[in-house]
Amino acid sequence: MEILRAENLTKIYGTGENQVVALDHVSFSVNKGEFLAIIGPSGSGKSTLLHILGGVDTPTSGKVYMEGTDVYAQKEEQLAIFRRRQVGLIYQFYNLIPVLNVVENMTLPVRMDGRPVNKEHLNELL
Repeated sequence: MEILRAENLTKIYGTGENQVVALDHVSFSVNKGEFLAIIGPSGSGKSTLLHILGGVDTPTSGKVYMEGTDVYAQKEEQLAIFRRRQVGLIYQFYNLIPVLNVVENMTLPVRMDGRPVNKEHLNELL
């Protein structure tokens, strides 16, 4: 079962002689249970690709499908819910909220959605 598909993703920053092509027609799919590694040198577009897959940045062209849903066909409110419920991005810099404890940081997206915390699943993760 396909859970993620990227079709001809292109991301261009700037214009004219300052134009940088960060992604150039990237296409792939991932099936349930598969692992995918994105590797490459600094500046090769890895972070740009992850931001686009996670709904944090928009592609210049191309499509992203998550479990059959076109990510960028969603309205902004739906996209915000998608990011909270379907995506887990961990940035390279410190990204925890210092006034919250570990459990509060881990459950923040669920609580922001007004959903109850599944304590059994939380204990599994911990």
